Amino acid sequence: MTKSGVVRLIVLILFFFFLIFYFMQINGYNEYAQNRKNMLTEEQIKRYEEDIEAGRDVSIYDYLGNEKNYDNLFSKAGLSVSNFVSDTFQKSMSAIFKMLEGAMTSS
Repeated sequence: MTKSGVVRLIVLILFFFFLIFYFMQINGYNEYAQNRKNMLTEEQIKRYEEDIEAGRDVSIYDYLGNEKNYDNLFSKAGLSVSNFVSDTFQKSMSAIFKMLEGAMTSS
């Protein structure tokens, strides 16, 4: 495999990951997961109210489920790469459109 083929493959892989993370962000996956952590279900609220009426010592942590944390080195690195690619793409597109705007107004 030539150097240009390797570079092309790396760029395609990075672009693929960028698209995955971008669509996850657009669809609100992280906001949904965070919101789900913050909400109590009807059953948990009912249990909480029953414990209050019974005079038990209550803590909110007794009623929340144990949510597994899936953050790791790879997911954080992927998100960092995605943010970098997104910022670079946005700056590049802004520069291109400014150049096009300058070309259109000077004609």
